[in-house]
Amino acid sequence: MTDTKNTESKVLILLSILFISISLFVYQVVLTRLYSTVLSYHYVFLTTSFSILGLGIGSIIAYKMRKKIRNAASNKRATVIQKDLKTQICIGSMILAISYIFVFALNYILPFVSSVFVYIVLGTIPFLVGGYVYSILFTEFSGISGKLYFADLIGSGVGSIAVILLLDHAGMFRTILAVGIIALIPSLLLSASLKKIKLIKYIVLFVLVSGLFLPGQYIISMEKNFNGILKNSDKTYGSLKNAGMSPEIIFSQWNAFSRTDVIKIPQQPESMIVTIDGSANAPMFEFDGDIKSLEKFKTDPGFLPFAIGVNDKTLLIGPGGGRDVLYALAGGSKDISAVEINAGSIDAVKAFGVYNGYIYDRPQVKVYGEDGRSFVQRSKEKYDLIFLSLVMTNTSQGMAYALSENYIHTVEAMKDYMDHLSDNGKIAFLAHDEYDLSKIVVTAVQALNEKGIPLEETPNYISLYSQVMQHQQGAVAIHEPVIIIKNKPFTEDESEELLKIASENKIIPLYAPLIMEKGPLHKIKEATSTIREYINSFKYNVTPATDNNPYFYNFNKGVPSTLITILVVVALCSIVLFAPFASKRRNLKPTLYFSLLGIGFMMIEVPLIQKFILYLGHPTLAFTFVLSALLLGSGIGGYLSNTKLFNRATKTFYLPAAMVTIISILLLVSLDFIFESTSGSSLIGRILIASVLVMLQGFSMGMPFPRGIKLVGESKRSDIIPVMWGVNGVMSVIGSVLSVILSMTIGFTGALIAGAMIYLIVSMFKTL
Repeated sequence: MTDTKNTESKVLILLSILFISISLFVYQVVLTRLYSTVLSYHYVFLTTSFSILGLGIGSIIAYKMRKKIRNAASNKRATVIQKDLKTQICIGSMILAISYIFVFALNYILPFVSSVFVYIVLGTIPFLVGGYVYSILFTEFSGISGKLYFADLIGSGVGSIAVILLLDHAGMFRTILAVGIIALIPSLLLSASLKKIKLIKYIVLFVLVSGLFLPGQYIISMEKNFNGILKNSDKTYGSLKNAGMSPEIIFSQWNAFSRTDVIKIPQQPESMIVTIDGSANAPMFEFDGDIKSLEKFKTDPGFLPFAIGVNDKTLLIGPGGGRDVLYALAGGSKDISAVEINAGSIDAVKAFGVYNGYIYDRPQVKVYGEDGRSFVQRSKEKYDLIFLSLVMTNTSQGMAYALSENYIHTVEAMKDYMDHLSDNGKIAFLAHDEYDLSKIVVTAVQALNEKGIPLEETPNYISLYSQVMQHQQGAVAIHEPVIIIKNKPFTEDESEELLKIASENKIIPLYAPLIMEKGPLHKIKEATSTIREYINSFKYNVTPATDNNPYFYNFNKGVPSTLITILVVVALCSIVLFAPFASKRRNLKPTLYFSLLGIGFMMIEVPLIQKFILYLGHPTLAFTFVLSALLLGSGIGGYLSNTKLFNRATKTFYLPAAMVTIISILLLVSLDFIFESTSGSSLIGRILIASVLVMLQGFSMGMPFPRGIKLVGESKRSDIIPVMWGVNGVMSVIGSVLSVILSMTIGFTGALIAGAMIYLIVSMFKTL
């Protein structure tokens, strides 16, 4: 009978970890989405990274509190500890559920504040509670650490899928409520000795469930009227308000990729603004559906690529609010493919069909909701024009805390576009400023050179035009430059035609082959400058992005200061938190072991997700299925970690950790071949292939952690398990930051190899 009760108790504990893990993972992604609408791009990464320090703080609190409880229960430890454990989990579960709602409510109610520290503290609260609950569970049940780890990682895997489904189909408000309900489940499964706790948990459950059934108009209103956007002058709405206008958000939608709004401005009735995360803007123009009324768009710089040559078949990457479609229609395109990565932008344009002339429903327009580069790679079509207009969402996604960049502007992407051009076809970019212009030009030069065109001849394929903007200080700056790249050299007639159109519309020529040649491109043509000299001539970084290092919008020469700040501060906090424990000689080895595991896991996870983005066709798909497969594989590995078959060590190595290194190298060698040979498979087929490959990697990665917990418990040091759990969690933040830093310097392949080498070091820890 006792054995049956113990079994039931362990099952309930495993379920508790499962649901807490699901809720924490969903919250982690939701926090990134939430802060992306409030803060600027780089601060999102900073705040969410610092918030996870709460795991370490929670583990320290658990360590000290459990130590007091053990001392008080020295004679009747088992009975007291078990009762106390259930009560603590119930309380922790309730506090966790309430903390999710608390963070959302304060972000909603409070006006925008400039102090990033406030957002760090707010975001940390649920992690602190979760770290406390996790650490006491791993301490009291260290003997089944493999099963606990299995439940933890399976929960995270389920969470990685659940968060996408919830945000895409339920919106932000209902997702927060759902996360609270999931976090509350452990308190419903486990009975607590205090009656007050029973009453409170049912009150909390009633409030959360009732919130799910609020009328839709109230939920839409709450999601739309977010003070972080409305009161924030750094966001589009707030800046328009400060400028004396009367903006109104008339459409708002949250999904896993972004928050998309449509802003109406009474002072500018001819257009509305489609914003992503409050600041990445695209215009939506009023259009009556008559092609003849599009003449006014022919004066825009963005129309220049459509003004010359044949444009019957056009591919638009990132059409945003639909302006590019209007350019294509005005330019006579008969077959228009518009590829937009943000489903919210597509929904916004379709929702205002009456206003914009139903541009996405016209017979000559086909709209695809996916990554533009992936679409091109799988396409068998040839296009007269491939047009990319201001393709930068400025979002920060929750992809294992990697800075969100894409593969649109890499050297390999440029070559892919060239391969999909018809005879005398062209690629065109409408960029933001001089920074974008300079980097796109050198990327095009390198791509053309790699396609076999002599370096000195590459400028003959490129034409540059721009508007200029005069600042209040009198300085003149390049504004929305246009870069046109052909697969054949510009003829003199083509350059003359472009110059004439530009002159008529007060657009400034920057480089016109054979007609007006000057600047860095002229130096390359005259062989007085190399690509390296071109790059070094700028004060900012214009080194071409590659698929192995796709950070196009990193204009810093060196690693961005935000990343260095995170790395230094988290490292210092880790020293303050854990140095007292590591300083004891017998604790140093396990501290190093769990630190290396936290760093190594993330340094493999982040690059692995990135490598599958193009293959699966969307960053959200890669995040969802690659991460869930990695966590599922790791969970299964953790479950089997203590079996005789896998719990083996030679005289030199702990085999599962060494296998991580071997599998990583095999994946690096074979991935390109696998991607190329299976790229024609259906999406489901590619997801299955990706999942199997990643699960193989995850299987070995999941074994060292529970093995370490078990070794620490067996060595009569179970009191330090909460600290080791916290060490691992905090070091995972350092691992994610290091993976980004390394990918920016030596590429994702180098970062993955570094992670694999860390596991090789871990394999040398045969004992703790």
